Amino acid sequence: MTYRRDEERVVGRDPDGVPVERRTVSEEQYVDDVRAPRNEVVRERVVEQPYVAPARDEYVSDRVVEDESAGRFSALDLATRLIWFLTGLLLVGLVARFILKATGANTGSSFVRFIYNATAAFVAPFRGIFSDSVSGNNALEVSTIVAIVFWAVLAFFITWLLGILLGGPSRGTREYRRDVRRY
Repeated sequence: MTYRRDEERVVGRDPDGVPVERRTVSEEQYVDDVRAPRNEVVRERVVEQPYVAPARDEYVSDRVVEDESAGRFSALDLATRLIWFLTGLLLVGLVARFILKATGANTGSSFVRFIYNATAAFVAPFRGIFSDSVSGNNALEVSTIVAIVFWAVLAFFITWLLGILLGGPSRGTREYRRDVRRY
């Protein structure tokens, strides 16, 4: 048994006069057995599609045009970055305070006292909301967890409000232009 594949491509016009490319692909199976038919069409596919002539003497130019301010930071970008930097410092201090309190760190150490004193003003508004559980020197200070969540959410809303009031961050504009010239 053998196969034969034929492809035929014809460019013509449809009844409306539009150029159409017609492709015919046929595959035939030849059986060498005497009892079987000699030529059996296994598959035939006809595809019609609009014909587009290849463009000749075509020049395509792609270029990116960037605004001058694309590389610069705006005042809003600077303010947002500054707010998140300071909030990050505060959150690191609050997390360190929580870990030091939970592990019962020695308050005689100057580093531990510095962390407690630096973060005390940021935890003070949340004292008394929940009771702290104390076991020996270890204290689970829930007010510190509430302070971490509150200050992070506050920083988010402040930067969001600044974005709304000042019109969003300006990163400049980028345009993609394509010029096609045919001769």
